[in-house]
Amino acid sequence: MVTAFTFITVNAQDTTFRSKHAAIFFPYPMYKEKWRASIGFTLLTLPEDITEEIQLRLPCGDLHVLRKLNKQFTLNSRLSFQFLQNHLSAGISWVKPIANKFYFSAGDDFGYWFGFLKAEGFNTKGHGFLNYPNFSVGFKTNKNLLITFKGEASINLFYKSSIGEESISSATTFYNGESFTLAFEQPFYGRKHLTIAFSAINNYFYWQTWALFYRTDRKVFYPQITVGFIL
Repeated sequence: MVTAFTFITVNAQDTTFRSKHAAIFFPYPMYKEKWRASIGFTLLTLPEDITEEIQLRLPCGDLHVLRKLNKQFTLNSRLSFQFLQNHLSAGISWVKPIANKFYFSAGDDFGYWFGFLKAEGFNTKGHGFLNYPNFSVGFKTNKNLLITFKGEASINLFYKSSIGEESISSATTFYNGESFTLAFEQPFYGRKHLTIAFSAINNYFYWQTWALFYRTDRKVFYPQITVGFIL
């Protein structure tokens, strides 16, 4: 009886919640909606000990689209684009309300990155595949603020880059590292919602650095900020 009462209470509260909020990172089921999307940008900082005297902050367009499969499963796709280098990922997430204000999801995404750079006679291009097992825990506050903690592993599946006729490729699968994201989502204006997220990326190889180097002998920390407007 206690279990049944808890289930009914959580679902009743969840019905009220779903009509008032829109979110991309927050792990709650999509009920009436079939699609949800956000558009924005990410800002990544490359560490000085890797780029030497060049300290770069690379803005990157960010398009994030969710597609409802059913009440438990969601198709999650994301495109990061800088035109010269781009990353596309897609995967399925299992989503579950676990308490009054807490939500949980677990999923697995596959990513493909590609880039090209032509400068001063150099014709450089590259592409590769990655796998991202992940989980998220969300907390709903009483003031319409949604807080999400996301943990994600990165597994490198394939890498290839070339400069002119010379090429380097690797089909060796290895554990690449992990990233942790803290995201905040809340109403912005009207029915629009805003996402602000902070990510700590700790990888041997990060796709935005493909033109500089491949796998390093230690994990490198990349801080990243994400800003998105939920459509």
